Amino acid sequence: MTNTTSGSEGENLSRIKDILFGEDLQSIEQKLGNVKDENFSAFEKLKLELDNRFKKIEFLIEKKLNEVDNTQEKTIESQKNINNELKKEIVIINLEAKNEKVKFEKTITESIKQATDKITSLENTLTEVIDKLKKDYEIRLNELNKNKISKSALADILTKLAEKLNK
Repeated sequence: MTNTTSGSEGENLSRIKDILFGEDLQSIEQKLGNVKDENFSAFEKLKLELDNRFKKIEFLIEKKLNEVDNTQEKTIESQKNINNELKKEIVIINLEAKNEKVKFEKTITESIKQATDKITSLENTLTEVIDKLKKDYEIRLNELNKNKISKSALADILTKLAEKLNK
């Protein structure tokens, strides 16, 4: 029962309000409805404006991402080209270095051969000179042996020489 009394009290209150504030309340409600409508339409405009701006931002971001991707692809392609050129240069430098190494080794080999030939020639010359000196030595030694004076004859000659010097 309390529900019915409270419900009827609420209706009574509502009626009393209508009686006391009737037109004012309706005009306030009407103004409130107008404000709600204006706010809703302004909200919808703002929402459309935000959606448009977000779409523009998304479009610009997508455009910039595409530009970044294109730039990155160009950079990667340029890097590949540079790497290929560097590889070619390295191959050329390696070939030149190998050629220079072969030339250097050939020059060293030739120099060693020339030095070896000169040493061999000097050995032969020295051997000939030594042999000649040995022969000369033997010839002179033989001559000395042939022309050798006996000890007693030399002693006699030196004695006679001493006697003459004393006189």
